Amino acid sequence: MPNTDRFTVVVSNAADGDLATFSLSADGALAPLARYPAADVAMPIAVQADRTRLYVATRGEQPTIVAFRIAPATGALARIGATAIDASHAYLSLDRTGRWLLGASYGGHSLSVYDAARVRDGDGAPLQVVGGIANAHAVVVAPDNRFAYVSSLGSDRIFSFALVEDAAGLQAREHGETRVSAGFGPRHLRFADGGRTLVVVSEFQGTLATFARDPDSGRLGDAQIGARHPAVAALAQGHARPPAPAARSVWAADLHLTPDERFAYVSERTSSQLLCYRRTAERTFEPAHATTTETQPRGFAIDPSGRWLVACGEQSEHVSVYAIADDGTLALHTRVAGGRGANWIEIV
Repeated sequence: MPNTDRFTVVVSNAADGDLATFSLSADGALAPLARYPAADVAMPIAVQADRTRLYVATRGEQPTIVAFRIAPATGALARIGATAIDASHAYLSLDRTGRWLLGASYGGHSLSVYDAARVRDGDGAPLQVVGGIANAHAVVVAPDNRFAYVSSLGSDRIFSFALVEDAAGLQAREHGETRVSAGFGPRHLRFADGGRTLVVVSEFQGTLATFARDPDSGRLGDAQIGARHPAVAALAQGHARPPAPAARSVWAADLHLTPDERFAYVSERTSSQLLCYRRTAERTFEPAHATTTETQPRGFAIDPSGRWLVACGEQSEHVSVYAIADDGTLALHTRVAGGRGANWIEIV
């Protein structure tokens, strides 16, 4: 049974090329634990469903995937393998069995599928590469483990794939695509309602799109796009980077829902805010609150209890814990020293 009195927070530090771990207590106290070298520009992390392993993609001159074992009692990490890869991945996901690793390459415009055991043994050759996904930014596997969804920031589409195992391993078979409005810029994705809903954040507007999802067919319905948050009303429409825009523009990044799915939070890097959205009776999201946070927040996480939100910033060397109130507002609870270029958080 997992320890619910204490969790381990894992933070990727791109500039330091490592993972930092912290102990998060039930009362919201955050204490530094250890630092674990990865490689240059450590970024996205994928955690196995049983919390026994995690993988981090590094995005330096030689991209790699590094695997760590997670000690169940303490959350300590032990490096168990690493491999060079051809693609620089903006996002990593594991299937529900932990056997297959999927990566979305922003610059490579592609989805890659790997055998996780081979990756741990130093073999970074993908089982499959699916190209033609303009600025692929995230890949998530459905709760039933039958389908995967990839956001295409550059083409305003969500690509669907059926996951099929055969003698060669796992195959991601193209299963359709769903469009959002031009200029939406779909980035991170989260499931809700037991997998019957897919929620997608717009990098360029900070808005949320919700899609009804048929669990049997894996098909997505039409996008229902919520209102823009007033906290970013002064920012211009964003666009794909590089290059960075001349005007201050929306640059949203991560997306997480509270465990009860009443609230969704989005990190917005230009204004250094966490945007809170409230779920409506129609199962869409409306703007609720906004909180200033660490400078240029890319990644954050919500603990399994739904009481605490942990945030970092790419231009900050601190990690903050916020208490989540019943109405979704955030209150700073504690703040501790962290690493440089912090960009991704997982809680195990």
